Amino acid sequence: MSEVYFVSAQLKAYDKSASLAYKFLEAVKAAGLNEIVSKDNLVAVKIHFGQLGGFRAIKPQFIGNLINAIKEAGGKPFLVDTWGFDHIEAAVRNGITNESVGAPILPSNGIRENDLRAVKVEGFHFEEVDVAGNVYDADVLINFAHAKGHGSCGFGGCIKNIALGCTSPRIRGKLHDLEKQPDGARKFQEGMADVVLAVLRKFKGRSLHINYICDVAEHCDCAPWSPTPIVPDIGVVASRDIVAVEAATLDLINKAPSLPWSTAEKYNLKPGDNKFLVIHGKDPYMQVKACERHGLGTSEYRLVEL
Repeated sequence: MSEVYFVSAQLKAYDKSASLAYKFLEAVKAAGLNEIVSKDNLVAVKIHFGQLGGFRAIKPQFIGNLINAIKEAGGKPFLVDTWGFDHIEAAVRNGITNESVGAPILPSNGIRENDLRAVKVEGFHFEEVDVAGNVYDADVLINFAHAKGHGSCGFGGCIKNIALGCTSPRIRGKLHDLEKQPDGARKFQEGMADVVLAVLRKFKGRSLHINYICDVAEHCDCAPWSPTPIVPDIGVVASRDIVAVEAATLDLINKAPSLPWSTAEKYNLKPGDNKFLVIHGKDPYMQVKACERHGLGTSEYRLVEL
């Protein structure tokens, strides 16, 4: 059973130290940030830069505070996301800059998305995966994801953050080809697990996974719009185990009440419902189980609230 560290978004005191923007670092450090980052390590922080028009994403203040914690641990952090040069402009327009967060911002796989490393895997659907060069060349990977829905796989969190954000346009295209096949939702999510297997092979014992469970909309940050969140802000979870952190995130979202005026209200979703399965018709726990079958972690976890 893996430990998943949780900091609630509910404010416990009118004090800066109780603010989630600072307190979430307790979960990150409890999960082992200072154990996996050594002096002068290059630390790739994978986030989603978002798109213009969308605003339900990780706030720059959270990113900057994480960057400071990595520097305090001795690391040299940089931010990465996919889609080449154009996505850098979206990051800047969304307030994510070297000046605002304290770290350089790079395309994960080069300005033309052709900086890649071929990694062999025994996957469900892939035998070789293109891994983004600026991720592969790092010493440590910090996977900082925004928990939200996703039309192709039901849910996008830490698994999706790697699977679609640390590879090539060719592999992303093959994943979406799987989606079009019979039983496509399962195959797509198994393919995502293959990519995660390839990426994390480089970072055995040197990766940490964080889900920001606030502004939980039903669509991905890649959309140029932002609907009303489906549940109240929940908090932040962190773990060295990508399977456990995803299972805990989905469970927390499913246990939460629905927000009025949201898509969850439209579907009359209640605490305990598998919300993204109802909304998108795709069970997001399939990606969790696929990663578990690859030996990337366990869905059995203990939630430790800090």
